[in-house]
Amino acid sequence: MRPYVGREIRVLDYYEAVRQPLAAHLEWLRSKGYGNAECFLPHDGSQEDAISAIRFEDHVCSAGFDVTTVPNQGKGAALKRVEAGRPLFPAFWFNEATCSPGLDALGWYYEKHDEARNPGLGPEHDWSSHGADAFGLICVAYEIPRKPPVYPKRDMSWVV
Repeated sequence: MRPYVGREIRVLDYYEAVRQPLAAHLEWLRSKGYGNAECFLPHDGSQEDAISAIRFEDHVCSAGFDVTTVPNQGKGAALKRVEAGRPLFPAFWFNEATCSPGLDALGWYYEKHDEARNPGLGPEHDWSSHGADAFGLICVAYEIPRKPPVYPKRDMSWVV
């Protein structure tokens, strides 16, 4: 299930939780009707747990979800997410009633500055970071929808 309608990207719900077991997050997805959703995880979703040696993406996959782990963008990843979001932002449609905390996070997200030298030091890691990073991950993972194939019309003149 991809949240695209044509070239419009629809964000239907925003969910954020702290210190909850994975099962709680997956149950939230199911309760909202997203049981067949493809889950996009940040790069660390492919790291093995130190105790069980099972990857986070494996847990999500074994719960019945399709999983894509977005590769690490390397140095400057936060800026790459911001830059990926700028041209796509006009294509986004947000459900204001269910996404307002995420929209607040996007609005608050900002870059730290060294006042003495004035260079940008990357994003401030505060309450808005995770929501803004999730939005950036959507943008990095986004693929432009392909046009449906156009099939030539068949000659049906022989049909009576």
